[in-house]
Amino acid sequence: MMGLMAGTGGGARRATGAAVLLVSVALGGCTAEQPDRPIAQSSAESVALRVRTLHGDTNLTPDARAEAEGAVGDVLSDYVVRAFLGDYPREDFARAFESFTGNLVRDASRDLDQLTANRFREAEAVRATRLGADLSFVVQDSDIIGATASVRFAFEATVNGEERTMSLRGRLMLVEDDGAWSVFGYDLATDTGDTVDAEVS
Repeated sequence: MMGLMAGTGGGARRATGAAVLLVSVALGGCTAEQPDRPIAQSSAESVALRVRTLHGDTNLTPDARAEAEGAVGDVLSDYVVRAFLGDYPREDFARAFESFTGNLVRDASRDLDQLTANRFREAEAVRATRLGADLSFVVQDSDIIGATASVRFAFEATVNGEERTMSLRGRLMLVEDDGAWSVFGYDLATDTGDTVDAEVS
């Protein structure tokens, strides 16, 4: 997976853009906000997903970069809501992989406990305490064709009245095809330190 995404690395990291998305459990979606505008947190069940671009072709227009940030942010938001948030107790965690490519769904399903809150399926509630993603875009002939999202997610679950924590850190690799973005690979570790690897499709 490293080789496929090598085009996004190299050189010092420099933020080239930023977007802030609000993950709403009640709506199961997100709304884009300007990065210099504060986001009102309506309840403990909502948290801001902060997305920023670290690498990308300097020839990209601000509009093209912002559009890609928004599209990738939507995929990440959907994944977070379906994999970790929502009403509890619950068992429908496999829906988290709806934006994964076909072959990767099989691998991800085997890693359900590491990629979702399945281990806390009997919890009274799960909320996100931190959601951050740094994006690196792959550009070919002035077109964005792929991205790597370095994510730092943290959650708190209420189980039998006690608070338990879970974190997810690592990379999600995404590809764009006909305007639609999907996850084709991942390299993630949970708070227990268990590394999760999968073949890319």
